[in-house]
Amino acid sequence: MKKTLYTLGSIVLAFMMLSCEDIYEGGNMDREPMTVQMKASILPFDSAFPEKWKGGEEVGMFMYSSSDAEGMSSAACLRLTADAEGVLSPAGQDVMPQYPSDASKVNFVCFYPYSASAAESKTLALDVSSDEKAVLSDYLYSDNARNKYPSLSPVKLQMKHVLSLVRFEISAAEEVPADALEGLNPQLEGVPVQGVFSLSGGCMASSGEPSSIAMKTDGQIAESLLMPVASSVTVRCDIDGLPFRKKLGSLNFESGKLYIFDLHVTRPGFDISLREIEDWKVERFD
Repeated sequence: MKKTLYTLGSIVLAFMMLSCEDIYEGGNMDREPMTVQMKASILPFDSAFPEKWKGGEEVGMFMYSSSDAEGMSSAACLRLTADAEGVLSPAGQDVMPQYPSDASKVNFVCFYPYSASAAESKTLALDVSSDEKAVLSDYLYSDNARNKYPSLSPVKLQMKHVLSLVRFEISAAEEVPADALEGLNPQLEGVPVQGVFSLSGGCMASSGEPSSIAMKTDGQIAESLLMPVASSVTVRCDIDGLPFRKKLGSLNFESGKLYIFDLHVTRPGFDISLREIEDWKVERFD
């Protein structure tokens, strides 16, 4: 009986060793290479108005070993194209990469739109000093796909905006005429307008001196893209041709979040208060 148990135990132990080898060492090294498949979704500023791919957008993708002590420093950037469903495929002469043959874990970091300078420097140069420059700096970024084993299932990327969005919803007292709101000219003062976003670390560093940003407005809604950093904000509005200011204090703006304020115009001056922050949870499909 003891011999039988010993033999059975040996078989179980051998099976466990083979299983461990298959999981941690890759098992059979002669197996067929496995090509990476990817699908990306966009996390919007406002969840009530989801953003979708139109098809043809070019995405930059870095793939590197999870155990790489230097992270992305030695990784090359691959240029991919998204279809209307977010499925990514090679752009131009590129081909999709293959998982390591030893089944080790890998990380994926992606950004959109693709640019050669960002691919080389592994950083995004941001400038929100004007509406035109801010639109060009409105990058999407994903680092949720980490520690991925080789799989036949697509890697699910969740891309979110690097910048923050501030929105004022404007109302007025009865004695304030509609044309007064058209000349409101809302501005954000004392905010950083330039900076560099690290793709490898997912962090922001502002550069230059704080400045003012003129918000885009139609008299009912005012919006502006902002750097995702902490800053002490002052709001300026012109009422009856005179400038009025309100301090919002220090706010920590975060990437991909929408900050909604209520701005109520009176005579003279205005009141402003934070109503809500639109947010979402980033799921890390581990």
